[in-house]
Amino acid sequence: ANTPSDARRRRLCYLAVSCALVIFGFLFLRVSPHFWTQLALSVATFCGMALVMEREPMREALLVTGGYGTVKAVSLGLASAAVLYTVFLLGNITARVLFPFGGAEIEAVYGFGAATPRWVIAVLLIFIVGPGEEFFWRGYVQRRLSAEFGWPGVVASVLIYGGAHIVTCNLMLILAALVCGGFWSLLYRRYRSLRINMISHSAWAVAIFVLCPMT
Repeated sequence: ANTPSDARRRRLCYLAVSCALVIFGFLFLRVSPHFWTQLALSVATFCGMALVMEREPMREALLVTGGYGTVKAVSLGLASAAVLYTVFLLGNITARVLFPFGGAEIEAVYGFGAATPRWVIAVLLIFIVGPGEEFFWRGYVQRRLSAEFGWPGVVASVLIYGGAHIVTCNLMLILAALVCGGFWSLLYRRYRSLRINMISHSAWAVAIFVLCPMT
């Protein structure tokens, strides 16, 4: 049975998610030349909210290794990033062929914060955005919702993650977010290691936005 503490944590999770959606909405509705810096600050804010809501559970989630040492965690993180990048490579080709607007919408995503130097984007992705999004969306939102509702909670966390991008009205970006959300949710569900997820997210993001963009 749910305890008052469980109900409180659930309400706080809903509040944190609502705040994150509002912040994401402002970020995407008014894309500025400083998009990547603003995204990093937004993600840092999400992480701060998660720590305020559930300090000890978040600390524990961060320390859990899933039984995988550093070398294996890095290997799994990089391998999963490579798999996801390959999925996007195929998706990029398919989208440009099947949808008349596919190419334009993909290019629009790469237009976000285009004036920001690539090395700055890489630093933000590696040290803030990649780890931070996994800390919040998987370590907090998915963990909390799955604890409450099981697999439906996992699905809900994926839909929320994808839904955060709806305000862009960019179908390619929304689908990309859903694919990423589903992939990293399953990865976290399988290995129970935020370290693996953080490495995967950061490596994939740097590859697709900095090293080998699909433009």
